[in-house]
Formats: sequence, structure tokens, C-alpha cells
Amino acid sequence: MAPCLLIVCMAILILFQSVLFTVDGVLYSEPKMPPDSGESPHDITVVNSGGDFIVFNDIKYKPDQFFILAVISNLCAFLLPAVFYVKIKGAGYSGNLKLTVPNPKYTPLTIYMFLTLIVGSLLIHSLMFYSSAAEVNPESVLPFIFYTGGNPVYDMGILVSFVILPAFCEEFFFRSVLAAEYETRGSFCAAAVTSAAFAMSHFSLKFFPSYFFAAIIIYILAKITNSIFFAVILHAGYNFYNIYLWDKLSGVLKFEQNRFIFIFATVIVFILCLNFVLHNIENIYYKKAYNNDPSPVFLRDIQNNKNNKSKNKYDGIALVRLFKSFLSPTFIAAIVIFFIYIYM
Repeated sequence: MAPCLLIVCMAILILFQSVLFTVDGVLYSEPKMPPDSGESPHDITVVNSGGDFIVFNDIKYKPDQFFILAVISNLCAFLLPAVFYVKIKGAGYSGNLKLTVPNPKYTPLTIYMFLTLIVGSLLIHSLMFYSSAAEVNPESVLPFIFYTGGNPVYDMGILVSFVILPAFCEEFFFRSVLAAEYETRGSFCAAAVTSAAFAMSHFSLKFFPSYFFAAIIIYILAKITNSIFFAVILHAGYNFYNIYLWDKLSGVLKFEQNRFIFIFATVIVFILCLNFVLHNIENIYYKKAYNNDPSPVFLRDIQNNKNNKSKNKYDGIALVRLFKSFLSPTFIAAIVIFFIYIYM
């Protein structure tokens, strides 16, 4: 049933992006001049810039309707289907959803993983830009482009509807509910499948590697801490980077002589951050092993062997479970929907 949940999510997102965000009441239309006003449309646009409309990926929207739809789309696509799914699963299922309050001891790991996520995303975006022609604007590798005209109210709307709310809704959907389903097949399978699902839900083949990388990092943190609390913070920081930081950092890449040095320095910083993360994870799992904390998958496999429920001798192999998950009919249907939509 888990891939069906993903298909429902993708269908709702397509409905909002292709239909509801394109209706006349949401799109902004330039005001018509009175017959003898003597003003040009350009003059009116300049006066109203940042006041009557907001620009998102080169499309003008009416601010109130745009932000309301952005909030509703997150609730309808991620939060409501996930809550409904949990209700269907019944009592006792919520214990697998990583909704516990995290231990403060994981704060250093969260900081290291946040740095790794941001620097890794910066590296991926830089390589995407570096592989393009020199005259390409850095905005060509921006997932989200907003123009608010400097209006602080609109800036706050972006912060809420595109940074904070998606972080909470998407973490509950992907790293809580969807991950709980696939973790019965192992953490490796859950990380790969939920990360691919997360990347597909953004409907961008160009940014698929960046979204997949971010999802892997966030899943690892959620799994280690057994809570999505730190994962939500990490996700919000990733959204903030995509919207507010990348376009400023990418200014260095406009000059061809700076690109190799910038990417080389980013690789060095990424390796250092990754070293801190791996060292911290090693210490955490060493303590778990010392305390003899068994893996949930190990306990499940033991129970299956006792009850003779595992009929296939290959079910214990991680790669087999992974391929079975990716090749399920419903997940293949989700992949087909992804490619059909991005090439429409």
C-alpha cells in the first residue's frame, strides 16, 4: 500500500501545479490603463512591482491566493494522506513513525549533517553549473526563483509556505510514514526508496540528484535519532539554502577563473564535514553495540524464521529486498507518472 500513498501524493501535486495554480484567480494580469491616462504598461508594472504580485519561476501570481494554495497543497498532498494512512493501519502503528522527542546528545551530529547537506548540495549545484556553458546564468540551476519586490510580508509568506511547512509535512510523509513501511525490508531499502520517492515528488529531472542526496542525508539523521524532529530542522535549512543562499553563493561561479578553485574548495570542505559525520555515527553505533541493542530488521528476520514465514531464502539479502521494492507495480506506476509529467 505504501507506493499507492506516493501515487496519491503525486496526483494531488499535479492537480495543484497544473490546474489550481494556473486559474485566472491565481495568476496575476497586468492592470489595464484608462483610455487617456497617458501612462504606459511598463510604468504601471514598475509602480506595482512587489505590491500587487509575486514572481515564482518567472510566473506572476496574486500573493494572497498564491500563498494560500501553497499551504493547502502541502497539507493535501503530504499531511492529510499520511494521517489517513496511519488511521487505516490502526493502533500501535504510530510507534514506528519516529515521533518521539529526540535526545539532545544528537545535536552535534545534526550540526555536522546540516553542514554536510548544505556543502554537498552546493557542490552538486556547482558541478551542474560548471558543466554548462560559461554564459549560463547561475539561476539556471536554482530550484526555486522568487521575486517579492522587497516586500517583508511576502518574504515571511515564502518562509512559512516554502521553508517551514514543507519541511514538516514532507518529513512526516517520507521519513515517518513511508519510511516505516519500507524499514520492514531494511534501512538500506527504506533510505533508497523513500529518497527516490522524495526526489520524484519534486518533478524535476535536472534536480533529481540534489533532492536524492538531500533525502539520503535527512533519512540517515531521522533513522539514527529515531525522530523526525532534527530531520525537520535539517529539511528547513535545506529549503532555506535553495531559496536564499544558492543564488548568492553562485555569484562566484559567474567568473570562469573562479569555478575550479571554488569547486575544489567545496570538495575539501565536504570531505571534512563527512569525516565528522562518520566519526560521530561510529561513536553512536559503537555505544549501541556495546549495550547490545539489536537491529529491528535482525529481530524481524529471527521471528520470521521461527514462524517459517519467510518462504524465499533470498528475502534476507538487502539488494533483493531493494529490487522488489523498486519493481513493485505501484512504484513503477509512480515512476511513469513522474516521467509523463516532466515531459508534458
